[in-house]
Amino acid sequence: MAAKIPITEILKTAHQALLRNWGRAVLTSLSMVVGTASLVLVVVAGISGRAYTLEMISGVGTNMISISHESSDASDRKRALADRINMNDLRAIQNEIPGVYSTAPLVTSHPTITVRGTPRRVSLIGTTPEYTYVRNIIVMQGRFIDEYDLSFRSKVCLVTKRFMDELEQDPFYDGHINIYGVEFSVIGVFRERVNTFGNTEVIDYSAVIPLSVMRYFKANDTLDQIYVSAENMDVVPRVSEEIMALLVTRHRNQAFYRIDNLADILKTADKISQGLTLVLLVIASISLIASGISIMNVMLITVTERTREIGIKKSIGAYRKVLLAEFLLEALILSGGGGLVGIALGVAVPYSVRFFTTAIQVQIPMAAVAFGFGVTLFVGLTFGMIPALRAARLNPVEALRYE
Repeated sequence: MAAKIPITEILKTAHQALLRNWGRAVLTSLSMVVGTASLVLVVVAGISGRAYTLEMISGVGTNMISISHESSDASDRKRALADRINMNDLRAIQNEIPGVYSTAPLVTSHPTITVRGTPRRVSLIGTTPEYTYVRNIIVMQGRFIDEYDLSFRSKVCLVTKRFMDELEQDPFYDGHINIYGVEFSVIGVFRERVNTFGNTEVIDYSAVIPLSVMRYFKANDTLDQIYVSAENMDVVPRVSEEIMALLVTRHRNQAFYRIDNLADILKTADKISQGLTLVLLVIASISLIASGISIMNVMLITVTERTREIGIKKSIGAYRKVLLAEFLLEALILSGGGGLVGIALGVAVPYSVRFFTTAIQVQIPMAAVAFGFGVTLFVGLTFGMIPALRAARLNPVEALRYE
């Protein structure tokens, strides 16, 4: 009949042994505190950073497609003009390609406007009401241009927050700005939902006007850019290919069009984020391994110091598995105690970020906590096994004679 392991007695003995050298136990656990805290921080930072990066890219629009004419034949101006995208191309994309949800044309210009006595180069954007949806534009004050403004060529505009701040400090500002000699009423303030990584027509000083009014300044029917919003991210590659084929069909094979979307960038960013998290996990794991080696060394010293005690226990009938369990339990207490403190620190540090900024939503998944504690116990069990086996395999006669 197999002997039962006296769990209560083993716990009591392990506790007393650690108390006898509590200073050494605390210092040994500190290395585990640092390792576990690093591991939890890496997991939390990796998950939160990945979510933040993907949210930023998604905010631009993972289903958004940008179309522009990249090059032209400088030797033949008529052909070059014919190759450029126009409103007919926009209507064809909207009507002939399945999966297209909305489209927004874009014509840009860069007039110079005097504000507070200082010339400012402004990005003037002529577009339609769909622009606010396709480009994820947020109207902070007032309203966006509508179909009425487009149809009746209303002299209205929206400006960026930075531009409005400058205008409000101008003593001559009366709610209107002069663009190319035309008075425009400022009806709102807008901004992009998120930063678009510099690849944008919206700058600090930008103004949006109806496309029909922009035709006063650029009379031809060509467009500088077309933004397309696909129904969902999954159809973006197909829609992009079909748009390219449609444009070549409508113009000529020698023309070159650039079609960009953020779906590939999103996937690439996801892979990069996962790769960085993996690298940081490896670094944190090295720290935990170093902590495990420290526990093993301390436990080997403990076994050496208690050799005579082990010999006495074995001589009066202590089983090997009881001694094995006792020393393993001591190692687990050292690693588990340090792990709990490390988890508390690893969670407290990112959680405190919420009190300083709301820009980054720190996620603290329970999986990270469970993973950190599980790895800590595994390290304690693994590196505590060698000292425990050494204690269990000691010859009682030699152990009793040990000085």
